[in-house]
Amino acid sequence: MEEIIQNKLTEDGFRHLKLISDSRVAEERMMRFIPVPAREHAQIRCSDTTALSLFYGEANWPVRGDAVDIHAEGWIKFRRLVVWKLLPGERMSEAIGLAKCSYIKLFLRCPRYAFARSLPKSVESGVEVDDVMLMQAEWAIPGCVMIGG
Repeated sequence: MEEIIQNKLTEDGFRHLKLISDSRVAEERMMRFIPVPAREHAQIRCSDTTALSLFYGEANWPVRGDAVDIHAEGWIKFRRLVVWKLLPGERMSEAIGLAKCSYIKLFLRCPRYAFARSLPKSVESGVEVDDVMLMQAEWAIPGCVMIGG
């Protein structure tokens, strides 16, 4: 038996996953849940309870290429966007290019828009970056670029 008991996207752009199993959970086993672009930044913790013979795995990683359903105020229905957490020193234009590649792999079409809560100082909302229109959006996850459309 193996069951994911928590799989959530935090408000700051990290994925948090918890797993419970009746067999030993190793770090390598937890890695299969983490997307390749985020693996080098993942934190994994494995533990067990001998009294109950249960084993736990916990992983945290910055969201880098995950598709997330977003429903902002005023929208009739949700939008499925690819989220890319910006890490310290990472350029937004770089993140847009990487998120665009993930979007194309997942949906087999090119995205038209990228959204971010805050833009770099020299960039205005509506500028085109890597053939995608970058827009400032208050509903976007802080520290992330969200791409789709």
